[in-house]
Amino acid sequence: MGLEISNHFYSKHLVQFYETDLMGIVHHTNYLRFMEEARVAWAHHHGLIDYQAPQSAAKFAVLETHVKHIKPAVFGDELNILVEARRLGHAKVQFQYQVRRLVAGEKSEVLCTGQSVHVALDSKLRPMKIPTEMKLILEKQRWTETWVANLSE
Repeated sequence: MGLEISNHFYSKHLVQFYETDLMGIVHHTNYLRFMEEARVAWAHHHGLIDYQAPQSAAKFAVLETHVKHIKPAVFGDELNILVEARRLGHAKVQFQYQVRRLVAGEKSEVLCTGQSVHVALDSKLRPMKIPTEMKLILEKQRWTETWVANLSE
């Protein structure tokens, strides 16, 4: 589940032992899973997905993903995944993520950043315009341009 505070949406994740590798750190592929969980939680929070009726969600195909790894997470870390979303044209949606580890008190540190771009699909899996309900939600979303800019550094 996720939570929205001051127009920031975030989802929590507790790192499990099976998500780590032989070095004892979270395997790099799991960060995309954490981001997907957060994106689905974001959509559920905004009424775009009903967990009891998966067919309620509009279909979106993943066009691209990018992850920049900064610091590793380990078993037992409590993570916050911040999510921001915006519309790209008529059919695409871009999400960006910050995976943060909670440390003493309310402080946190960024472990990785990422983004994903999705295209809306109709029932025959052809590109279509973003559904109006989602468009209205995206118009109200916060977007911080520096997250994506920092991916290339």
